[in-house]
Amino acid sequence: MLVAIYSVFVFIFLGYFAKVMRMLGNRQGNILLGFLLNFSLPAAIFNGVYHSEITLSLMRTFLGAFSCSLIGGVLIFLISFYLCKYQKSLAVTMAFLVMLHNTLFLGVPIVGGALGEDVAHKAILFDQFCTSIPLAILTPLLMSFSGKGAFTIQAVSMRLFRNPLFLAMITGFVLKSLPFRIPDELFAPIKALAICATPVALFAIGVQLSFADVKLEWKNSLFVLAFGMGVVPVLYLSSLLILAHGFGKIIDIDSQMVLIEIAMPPLISSTAIILRAGLNHKLAISTIVIGIFLCGVTTPLWMALSRL
Repeated sequence: MLVAIYSVFVFIFLGYFAKVMRMLGNRQGNILLGFLLNFSLPAAIFNGVYHSEITLSLMRTFLGAFSCSLIGGVLIFLISFYLCKYQKSLAVTMAFLVMLHNTLFLGVPIVGGALGEDVAHKAILFDQFCTSIPLAILTPLLMSFSGKGAFTIQAVSMRLFRNPLFLAMITGFVLKSLPFRIPDELFAPIKALAICATPVALFAIGVQLSFADVKLEWKNSLFVLAFGMGVVPVLYLSSLLILAHGFGKIIDIDSQMVLIEIAMPPLISSTAIILRAGLNHKLAISTIVIGIFLCGVTTPLWMALSRL
C-alpha cells in the first residue's frame, strides 16, 4: 500500500510541476483530458466491470457504504446549518463534498496497491455505483437548489447516457451477460489503454492543483474532511464491527476495499459542478487539495484498524 501511495503522489507532483513550469498549454491539456475521459478511463472501467465477480453480497456492501456517505452528508448539513449557523448554500456545498469521494482517480490505484488487481476491478464497480450514478442524480439537484436548472428524470438520464464512463460500464455488463467469454487476446489494446488511466488521471490532478484558496478556506475544509474522511469511514467500520460482533473478527477483503474508497477525499469534478451552481467553489478546491495529502496518512490507519 505504501508503494502505491508513494506512486500516487509522484504522479500528482509531476502534474503540478508541469503546471508550474508551464510545460503544458491549454491545447495539450485539453488533449490529455480528452484522452483520459473518452478513452483511457472508459477502457479501465470496461475492463474492470467485465473481469470482476459481482455478487449480491458485494452489492449490499456497496449500498451500506453509500448509506454511510449519505448519513455523513446529512449530518454535516444539520450541524453546519442549524448549530454553526452557516448559510444554507455553504451547508449544502459541504454536504455535497462529503457525499462524493475521489473513488476512481485516487481510490482505485491505492486499492490496487493494497489489495491486488482483482479487488481493484471491484473498486471500479464501487466508483460507478457509489460515485458516478449518485453524481448524476445529485448534480441536477444542486443546480435546482441554486436556481441554475431543474431536477428531472430526463436531466439525470441525459447526464448518464452522455457519460463515456457510464456507457463503458453498461457495455461491460452487457458483454459479461453473454453465454460465452471474450478471448483475453482481444482485451490486449483495452488493457493497454486501461494501464494509462491511473498515471494520466493522477497527472491531471496535479495539473489542476491550486494552493491559493487553501489559506482562505482551510478551517472549513478541515471541518468537511473531518466528516468525509473521518465520520463516514467510522460509521462504515462501526457497522462492520457490529455485524462481526466486535474486534478480533476478520473483515473480508471487499469490505476493506470499500473502507479505503469511502475514506478518500472529495471528488475532483465536484469543483466544476459547485462553480456552475454558483456556490463556494473555493471551499471545494481547498478541501480537495488538503484531502489529497491527508489521505496519504489516513488510508494506512483505516487499513490497520480494519485488520485488528
